[in-house]
Amino acid sequence: MKTLLIKSIILIVLSFNVSIFAKGNDSLNYAISFNYYRDLSDTYGGGGLFSGEFTIYKSWYGAGINYGHFHSEYTFLFKVPYDEIGQILEIPIQEMTSMQIGTLSGFLRPIQKKWIAVDLIFGVGFGKAQNIYIKNIDYSYNLDENRFTYLYRDYQLVKRTHFGYQVGLNISIYVLPKIGLQLSSRIQDLSNGGTFFFVGAGLCFRL
Repeated sequence: MKTLLIKSIILIVLSFNVSIFAKGNDSLNYAISFNYYRDLSDTYGGGGLFSGEFTIYKSWYGAGINYGHFHSEYTFLFKVPYDEIGQILEIPIQEMTSMQIGTLSGFLRPIQKKWIAVDLIFGVGFGKAQNIYIKNIDYSYNLDENRFTYLYRDYQLVKRTHFGYQVGLNISIYVLPKIGLQLSSRIQDLSNGGTFFFVGAGLCFRL
């Protein structure tokens, strides 16, 4: 995976440099953006991602590096058949995921005007996640009172590393010459079960 990451970085950098030499009269520009995303997939029960990105671009192409923090807390019902009363007991289980996500991407900009820019994004992504999962449940149930008299939840911490690719779309609308609103979406297909569909919005700044 490290070899693939290195090759991807080299490919993006070379592609960017080749374009610079091919069109040397097009000056370099810089921008930063800050976005908040919601994950519409069910990988970790949804969640939110706050990220910042720094980009270098010319008129119709560029590259960017992004870093963000993903957090998700979700609850599901653990169902236990209880034959003595002919019912199914439901025990709420809370689980949590925290992950650092970094991406390196290139992009093409088919639409570039003073007030709007549209970017088609492609690149690689890397994530380090910490997941708190349920490991064991121990309980006792009082039939007369119809309630749990004892309920113990044992959790475990699982660390995972994700690596893969991403594609996405940015639409930046500049309400002021250097300050704009950005609508953004990302599909990240990462290893170890890390597939996400992020949709969000935020602010972008021309430097």
